Amino acid sequence: MRRVGFIFSLDAFVAFTLTMVTISLLIFIIGTPKPYYASLEQTSRLAHDTLQVMATSSPDGNPPFYLEYALSGGLPLNEVMDKTAGGIIPFGYGYRLETYDFASKKWIPKYDSSYPTSQSGREGRNFTKLRASATMFSSFYEVDQVRGESQYCYLSCFGYNGTNNPPASPCSVTPCSQPISGFGAGQNSVRMVRLVVYT
Repeated sequence: MRRVGFIFSLDAFVAFTLTMVTISLLIFIIGTPKPYYASLEQTSRLAHDTLQVMATSSPDGNPPFYLEYALSGGLPLNEVMDKTAGGIIPFGYGYRLETYDFASKKWIPKYDSSYPTSQSGREGRNFTKLRASATMFSSFYEVDQVRGESQYCYLSCFGYNGTNNPPASPCSVTPCSQPISGFGAGQNSVRMVRLVVYT
């Protein structure tokens, strides 16, 4: 009696077992955090915190903030980035500030510490191992609002001077001249900003 079927069944069982072990190992290897996972988490938090500092601090404590200066050109960009990101991000990292162009659907670099013109002391330090980014919307006035004068005016009128006295002169029915309002709505700009920290 030939036992060929039993031999093929044993081969199929061994092949199935080896396949399952291989798949389990692949899932285990893919699911295991990489050695630089802690550094990646640190870089992500560093980018987020730096962008928050830029959006909420200013040279004198009042608006406009550093992020507005960086986007509008109110102060030299190298100076703004050196005071904020350069003072927070350790020297072993590089950083890049980008704005999103909705027309081309691309991120446009506004500043990169690796550029020779950045004067950051990090020139030539490019992305090699890891990078993380933080993104936020920024809204600011590119052209400031102008507070205008009220376009309304009023006249004060008096009634009778007393029970035995004649009435006071009637109010003038001529409306007062309305001042020309100098109000200016300004020009608001909303941008999506991203700070990339890399090493």
